[in-house]
Amino acid sequence: MMPRPPAPAARPRRTVSAFASLDVCETAGLRLAPGAARVLFEQDRWVLSALLDAHRMVKDHELIWEFTEILNPRWRTVAKEILLALLAPQHEAVLACAHAIRSVRSPRTCFRFLQQFTDWFNWLTRQGITRLDEVTQHLCERYLEERHWSVPTPGEPRRRLEPDTMAEVARTVQLPVLYGELLSSDAYAEGFAPWEGRSASAVVGAKAGGPNRVPPVPDHVLQPLLATCLYLVDVVGPHVADLLDEVRAAAGPGQDLPRVTKERVPAVRQVLARLRATGEPLPGLAVTVVGRRVGRYGANPLSHMSWGHLARMAGVGAFNEYAREQVLPEILELAAEVGIERPWARQAALIARANNGQQVPWTHPVGEEDLQLMANYVVTACLTLTSALSGMRTSELLELSVGCRRSRSVPSGGIRYGLAGRLIKGKKFGGVPDEWVVIEQVDRAVALAERLVHRPPGAALFGSISLSSRVNNLRGWLERTGNREHWGLPVIPPGPTSPRMLRRTLALSIAERPGGLLAAKIALKHISVATTEGYAARPGGSQRLFHAEMQTAEEEHHMKLTVQAFRDAQAGILPAGPGARGLLDALRHVDAQLKDAARTDPKVLADDRHLESLLRKLAKALHVGPANFCWFRDPSKALCLRLAGTPDAKRPLVGLCDSARCPQATHHPSQRPVWIGTITTIDALLDSPRIPKGEKTRLLPERERAARVVAEIDACATAPEAA
Repeated sequence: MMPRPPAPAARPRRTVSAFASLDVCETAGLRLAPGAARVLFEQDRWVLSALLDAHRMVKDHELIWEFTEILNPRWRTVAKEILLALLAPQHEAVLACAHAIRSVRSPRTCFRFLQQFTDWFNWLTRQGITRLDEVTQHLCERYLEERHWSVPTPGEPRRRLEPDTMAEVARTVQLPVLYGELLSSDAYAEGFAPWEGRSASAVVGAKAGGPNRVPPVPDHVLQPLLATCLYLVDVVGPHVADLLDEVRAAAGPGQDLPRVTKERVPAVRQVLARLRATGEPLPGLAVTVVGRRVGRYGANPLSHMSWGHLARMAGVGAFNEYAREQVLPEILELAAEVGIERPWARQAALIARANNGQQVPWTHPVGEEDLQLMANYVVTACLTLTSALSGMRTSELLELSVGCRRSRSVPSGGIRYGLAGRLIKGKKFGGVPDEWVVIEQVDRAVALAERLVHRPPGAALFGSISLSSRVNNLRGWLERTGNREHWGLPVIPPGPTSPRMLRRTLALSIAERPGGLLAAKIALKHISVATTEGYAARPGGSQRLFHAEMQTAEEEHHMKLTVQAFRDAQAGILPAGPGARGLLDALRHVDAQLKDAARTDPKVLADDRHLESLLRKLAKALHVGPANFCWFRDPSKALCLRLAGTPDAKRPLVGLCDSARCPQATHHPSQRPVWIGTITTIDALLDSPRIPKGEKTRLLPERERAARVVAEIDACATAPEAA
């Protein structure tokens, strides 16, 4: 956190900058590529494009710093000195600044400060200010108020920017105070500090911490999106990759083929004769190429034909004008006879449609450009699945490279899948090596993406991670080409989709539906186990932050469930199950505490904070099962631990839970549909002639137990007693 600006004491001004003639990168400890031009402090354009450790989140323009955009030359030096001090806080001149920031700031962060300095200093210039000692608190307030509003957009009202956005603006105005001893060309007046004694966050009203404000992806968007991406990766994607390999193999020799000349016209005529004999259509162009050709040259009978593909069929590279005129009449005649069709996937393999299982060709015939476009959208599906099923941040997705997959057998059996990358957030510039443990579906998606992008090992796997725009383009392509209907895929409703939103969705889903599904065939339990294993293997790695976010969401959800159980009991909707009596005793105790507090210390509360504080210990004991709640307050009473022979365990074994017998298990109305579903499933099995008689006999007690649980839930929901 940046220190609050102090009231400056009187100090002599430097006559020469402490950084004069220094190499910027050497001073900041930034590594440049061999042979790259040095960046000197005096230069008004710092080009840092050759930084060896620049990670993939860094944009090219963020490494070119144009100080000439600051109109006042003396303020260019002020900006340079502060930015280099942020890059090199251990420089002796910076250490002499009592209030300077001591942690290293990355070039990317410093570029943002340069933009803010440019805006601030040029605004002062427009107000007629030529020296920083003329700056007053009134000017600072005016500038902050003007910056509080968004850039005008035609037809839309200006909006007030969020406090977190404005904190950086206020922080930039305050920075010169922290480096007063360092500045050589200009400084604020002695004794002046913008918003003296207040931090930038306090100035703009930004609150540290607080709840996570990133919204999850709405379920009506998430479910069809994941269903579509799973289908593209598992069903369509392998066919696309196989065909793309064929196209690349066929195109390889074509680079060195000779042009069609007079001597090679007979070879072309032989191809035309073969096509006529077999009835095979002439090769067609991709849809996008046809549009460009017609727009440029107009429509004609051969607008859809691929001259280049026809030439390669004859073992030559391209037609010259003479050769084209020689065979044009024959091609026109042949086109009328056999037609024109795109050359690839004319006999496409059959696949099952997603909605009804009907067998259809995996694609209509395609041109090379059509196939490459399809491959790009399948890569988007791979990216979406990787983000949605792993919880990776944008920076972590960007750091995935071709060849990043890691898999190894585990002693207990099975395979552990991992993705090697780099952890950027909170680490030194360039990040540190890291590995993310994932489930099999993510490993499969990454493997397919590696085949489709066809890049050398170490190259970026996904390139841009503009997920919202990529998903919008995927949605449009599916509708435009008719592939959504052809494959029987659901409609993906419009809506924002970002890695942050998908990460938040996954954390909440694991916390709130521990035994459920994120999408068809995607068990949340599998993702939760992978996340926990990744955190345990690398406690300081990137997966620890997602693990912590997941635990926080789980704690919040358990508190909501505990409060709801208390409110239900007050309303006469009581829990059922062997643990109901113990839970009701605990809830009555809390109710008595609330009534006693209301009698001895009456106050008006706008929320449930007091109730939550009383229920916190009970909420921490809650473990949510797919069909019951386990209030794990006394390990010695846990039936699952007794059955497993581990009475001293710290957590229950939910997989061994027999909630109809455990004295700490309760059933609630929200779980009634699960038990009804169990009864329905068992009834279907009992009616099936394929189920052996002995198996049906074994199922009868299970059905009776489920029916008994449903009856108990119904009876307790209408009980007259309340907590």
